[in-house]
Amino acid sequence: MSLLGECGVAPAALRRCIEEQVYTLPGAKRPRGLFTVVLTGSRAVGLHTPESDIDLDVLCPQPAYESVLAASFAADLIKSAQSFFRHIPDAGRYFGERNAHLGLTSLARVEQQFRDYEDVPIWVWSNARIIVDPGDQFGRLRAGFQGYPKSVLIRKIKYRWLLSDYWAIDVYPHHHRREDQLLPAAAAMSNAVLELLRFFFLVEGKPFPYAEHLARLSQQTALGRRFFPLLCRIGDLIVGRSGPADPWERLDEALHLLESADLRPEAQELWEACAEAMLAMGLDPQWVEAGYDNIDQLLSGDLGPPP
Repeated sequence: MSLLGECGVAPAALRRCIEEQVYTLPGAKRPRGLFTVVLTGSRAVGLHTPESDIDLDVLCPQPAYESVLAASFAADLIKSAQSFFRHIPDAGRYFGERNAHLGLTSLARVEQQFRDYEDVPIWVWSNARIIVDPGDQFGRLRAGFQGYPKSVLIRKIKYRWLLSDYWAIDVYPHHHRREDQLLPAAAAMSNAVLELLRFFFLVEGKPFPYAEHLARLSQQTALGRRFFPLLCRIGDLIVGRSGPADPWERLDEALHLLESADLRPEAQELWEACAEAMLAMGLDPQWVEAGYDNIDQLLSGDLGPPP
């Protein structure tokens, strides 16, 4: 637990929490030999503030998971019979004013997430801080992940690239000026940016984090560092921190900065840099040049679940 101090978590308090809140969960025999406990969330990756929640996850073999889930539901410790999520009661006894949460996941599910190349779970587990891991059961499983196969990575890159365009081109209400279309317009632009940030990770062969950390951590990628100021300008336009007073004019300006490569030098520079990154990752030059004309691959589900 020596590394936990830099996460703002006192090791002694954490040990006491595990003893009283984890090892006492109903339904598990010999929990110390079954339960891996890891710290996840913002504290695991150093993005926390003093007020950040403390996220603990318990990983265990499938039979223990099923037994603890059923027993915890029967004891009214959790509200869902299908998944385990619990606010640690009286967390202030351990962690002061901060909230703490407890999740339970089977090691079989974690293994499946790695095997299916699920981006956000892979990012979470890859960055988790191990507190207790009997028999190195989680550590060995995590060490077995050696990155995305090229075919999987190319499919993911295509999917996120086209999905970003889809939000801006097909979902954004281009022929608008109705008040009830402002919300979907702002959502479309926000989602287009988020998909682009996910793309920045994938063209470097990396899994991407959940949405809360996308913008900040994208600056650790080459494209993220280069275009973060532009994306901040787009974000300011979307939320109304800058630009014209009329919301439609602001959203249109954001759209042009992101998508109008034939009109705006910023958008052209962004498109060219993304195209170069895709080519460097081995995508077919003809596919890259075709751009949004590849949209049927996305909508048909060939690249993943249809949007």
